Amino acid sequence: MTPRRDDKADGSPGASHRLEKELSTLREEIGDLVGELDRRRRELFDLRLQLKRHPVAIPLAGLAVAVILGGAVALLVRNEQRKQRPSYKVRQLRRAFGRMMKHPERVGRGEPPPVEKILVAIGTAAATLLVKRALERAVPRPAPKAQASAAVQSPAASR
Repeated sequence: MTPRRDDKADGSPGASHRLEKELSTLREEIGDLVGELDRRRRELFDLRLQLKRHPVAIPLAGLAVAVILGGAVALLVRNEQRKQRPSYKVRQLRRAFGRMMKHPERVGRGEPPPVEKILVAIGTAAATLLVKRALERAVPRPAPKAQASAAVQSPAASR
């Protein structure tokens, strides 16, 4: 015999009915909350409604964005004009010479002499040749297709 199943989830009669009613109430509340959130989302992204509700704030925010962008452009133009002045260039040159005197090891070399370029080219070619030969010895070459097909046909031709 199988044991009989009762509706007594917590030991009292009608407990499952109470749980169903509570769950139903919670579902309705969640549904109401989701509906309210959806309504607020629609209102938030409705530009005409926002302009009606905030007739001063939105134009002021637009003006603030325009002023910030205009100020940034003006600063960039001013900085470029300042860099073109002879006094700025002299100041930068003086700083560069100061850095060069303080740390001569950091000064970059110019173009390498032609002899050095030739030696580098010879070294690169030699290294490439050595690597190529080492790979040829280490990795066996596959047989050409003509030889492979002849090897397959010869046993059949001898029959």
